[in-house]
Amino acid sequence: MKIGILNGSDLTKPERGGGASGFISNILPQLPFKVIIFGIGYSNIKTWEEIPIYPNAKFISIANFTHIPQKIPKRLPTLLLYLYNRYRILNSGVDALYIHSPECALPFVLSKSKIPIVFHQHGSANPVIMSIYKWARNQLFTQIFNNIYKIIYKRADWIIAIDKLCLNQAVKNGVGQKVSLIMNAVDDSIFKPDENARKETRNKYGNLNYDFILLFVGRLEEVKNVDKIIDSFLYFPDKKNIKLYVAGDGTLRRNLERQVREKRLIDNVIFLGYISHNQLPSLYNMADVLVLPSSMEGTPMVVLEALSCGTPVIASSVGGIPDIVKNGVNGYLLEQVNPRAIAETIERMHIQRFDRLTVSRSVEHWSSKNIARELGEIFNKLIK
Repeated sequence: MKIGILNGSDLTKPERGGGASGFISNILPQLPFKVIIFGIGYSNIKTWEEIPIYPNAKFISIANFTHIPQKIPKRLPTLLLYLYNRYRILNSGVDALYIHSPECALPFVLSKSKIPIVFHQHGSANPVIMSIYKWARNQLFTQIFNNIYKIIYKRADWIIAIDKLCLNQAVKNGVGQKVSLIMNAVDDSIFKPDENARKETRNKYGNLNYDFILLFVGRLEEVKNVDKIIDSFLYFPDKKNIKLYVAGDGTLRRNLERQVREKRLIDNVIFLGYISHNQLPSLYNMADVLVLPSSMEGTPMVVLEALSCGTPVIASSVGGIPDIVKNGVNGYLLEQVNPRAIAETIERMHIQRFDRLTVSRSVEHWSSKNIARELGEIFNKLIK
């Protein structure tokens, strides 16, 4: 059995570890079948050249985005590229397509193909609502994407929902029985408690044993609410030994750095910039808490990765997060996302402290090995 995976990213770069790309990267070594990933290169990769990633997986770039102007949302050229290459992908010898974004799926569900099509929905919210392109957040584009999802629900052979909200959305829109709930996957052979890494990384950044370390990992965009984490420091009576490490980059970085200077928090908030995926286990182990107060999420990789490393989480009660984070067990959910609520929850976790092995065991079900087995069962059912 050979499966074609469609995702508009460059999977030859393992550091591209967020969202759908992170999910695919985590399950690839465990999948019980051969895989060809039809993606888009972000470097000078030759198009349609097979690049081995794992013994069972190869990457093919159908185009590259090295010259796409930043003012153009990548979703539009991605849709057009998969539409243009539809025939070639369908006739590449794969037995089924496993598609991870609506703009990649639409060209293949508009008309019936001879091979099964599985669509994995990575979030219940409309993807343009919080676009970094504010002009794209209007009602027209929102409705267009709502209609794209309805077409996919109707015409795909199977839908995989990343959380219960996605599942309910698919069922409400008439997907019927052709749907499964498979939440994100984490490679627990890499993301695991490591006391030596904790000590070494805390020493590397000059942290004392009694310093309480907060960590944010993700894009520095409006939807992530990093500014609210920073403002939460204003509610700490003594913030001398509380630090926040911000791992990631984005359009709001300069604004956030200015906010830190204006609030006189330069000793408390440290911007690490871009961090490669293989550096994240050490950061998670260094931290006492991961903080993710996003306005919109699916089932975030960073939450599963942090918990798998034994690091408890403070996160918004959105998307699939409430299915993973349990109050008092492996972290706390934020019912209100504001600086005061974040500060009060941090103080609570500072007092409580969590057993890192217990936190790690709370996400054993979401290991990449378990999720790969569930996916294998779905494709075996569809391919006859």
